[in-house]
Amino acid sequence: MTDVTTAALAALVGGRLIGDGARRIVGLGDLRTAGPDRVGFVRHPRYAEAARATKAGALLLPAEMETAAIQIVVADVDVAYAKVANHFHPVPTARLHSLHASAVVHPEAELEAPVTIGANAVVGRCRIGAGSVVMAGVAIGDDASLGRDCVLYPHVVVYPGVTIGDRFIAHANVVVGSDGFGYAREAGTWLKVPQLGSVVIEDDVEIGTGTAIDCGTLGNTRIGARTKLDNLCHIAHNCNIGQDVVIAAGGMVAGSTTVGDRCVFAGQVGVTGHITIAADVRLGGATVVLKDITKAGDYMGHPMMEKRRFMRTLRALVDLDDLRAEVRRGRKDGADS
Repeated sequence: MTDVTTAALAALVGGRLIGDGARRIVGLGDLRTAGPDRVGFVRHPRYAEAARATKAGALLLPAEMETAAIQIVVADVDVAYAKVANHFHPVPTARLHSLHASAVVHPEAELEAPVTIGANAVVGRCRIGAGSVVMAGVAIGDDASLGRDCVLYPHVVVYPGVTIGDRFIAHANVVVGSDGFGYAREAGTWLKVPQLGSVVIEDDVEIGTGTAIDCGTLGNTRIGARTKLDNLCHIAHNCNIGQDVVIAAGGMVAGSTTVGDRCVFAGQVGVTGHITIAADVRLGGATVVLKDITKAGDYMGHPMMEKRRFMRTLRALVDLDDLRAEVRRGRKDGADS
């Protein structure tokens, strides 16, 4: 683990340093257990007492406070924490060209050195950019293209013909380019419709464990730059997911749907097919989207509605029992009079 001075950390995060800039820091730590060679963080005033008592050498915090630790005051603690964490724990990258003896690599594969290929990986006649790490058990099909500085964790599958940009991260068991769910009904049985398109993923996309992205029926399914998909998500065939989109765990987007830039989906959001969602839409957990969303904003529920209306509806439901009880009392009082 590489150590760094508190002055260098302050420069890294654009923070204001209060205290000794020469203190050496080797990593992050919890406020309650960190030692003098660790940096902690304070996101909220509720942690002020822990911050005052901490033995951490330095703190990332939003405002100056009373503490023995060196302080790095920043505008956004979450962003600063992310930058510091990435400094101490960078994404894996290939620095030496290395192919494990058990890996199977097509003789016509284009590997732009340095590339690391792990045990039992199967690499077809594809292209892999410099700095990329392909871990154990990964399978990459023919005519696929993987950009520079990508990381494929164990057992990722990239189907033939898929195009992926630079700095792509796919966690274990991600599948990119599997067949879309396409069938035609004939005389009570289902006839498979071949899926002839592919998937295009732009730069700086990260995909969580167990997520599946289907290829297009004829054209391509597309994932925009800097988009992040959580674990166990599904993007169906022909979808067009915009840039800087975030979809949390269990999010499902049905086929031929367009999601605008900078949308945020909370966990277990479900989106029907063949609709369009505008840019800058935020969907609450378990929302079900059955129609176009044409205006940016916050939405929740099933049926989906604007978040403010949904919260009013919930409050009305909570009050419903009291209202019914009041009506019953009124009827009883009327009957007794």
